[in-house]
Amino acid sequence: MKSVYTPLWISLCVACISPAYATEQDDTPRSPWSSDISIGYQRLGGNADSQTINSELNGQYQVEQYSYQASVSLLQVEKDGEEDKRKTEFESQANMKLSAQSYALLNATYVADRYGPYFDDFMLATGLGYQWIERDALSVSTEIGPGFRYQRPNLDEIDDDDLIMPYSVSEPVVRAQAKWQWRFLDNANIEGRTQVVSGESNTSVEGVLSLATTITEKLSIKLTGKQNYMSEVPPGLKHQDSVFTVGLRYQWL
Repeated sequence: MKSVYTPLWISLCVACISPAYATEQDDTPRSPWSSDISIGYQRLGGNADSQTINSELNGQYQVEQYSYQASVSLLQVEKDGEEDKRKTEFESQANMKLSAQSYALLNATYVADRYGPYFDDFMLATGLGYQWIERDALSVSTEIGPGFRYQRPNLDEIDDDDLIMPYSVSEPVVRAQAKWQWRFLDNANIEGRTQVVSGESNTSVEGVLSLATTITEKLSIKLTGKQNYMSEVPPGLKHQDSVFTVGLRYQWL
């Protein structure tokens, strides 16, 4: 893997130390819409060990005290000429400001995973968020609230190394999240997110850390590491999975 990562790291370092692209002063009102699309190389570790191409689409709308955001990602893996993974993830959230720093939220997530523990994994959660820091270079926020999740098990796979939970889940949960972003250079920023979802059947923890550096006004390189932990897994399988992604992100709105 050394030969694969070396040129990517060199490209990232060159982009980080190069001067930020020049922009002229623009008094045009900022659009409430923003969106970007990403495509890149992805390596899976833990219970899975494979490489693939991943794509992701993100969108956000913000006006006055309301904001809406949504993202969808697609993953398909072939191993030894056969399909090994097919996964679609969708997340959407609506926020309504209650004060300068606090907001109410409604979050929905859906995962369709052909070869994962569940064919369908849906969660709807509400709650309160608090923006601890909100500056041009640094932002920190936390969220917590109740929710409900429904999971339909994947029973078609019978291999010993398949992460299959043999029961359906329909239960209340508690969702908590911490998120931060730091722009440490004019053309580079790092961001992280930790999310915990806990219910009677299982507790999951997801940690994401991303580093992005701008190449042009709309194009950037992005490195993302993701760790997923589940408290309950079938005997003999690992509690933790990892995903590493190197890709290009294009902001088209």
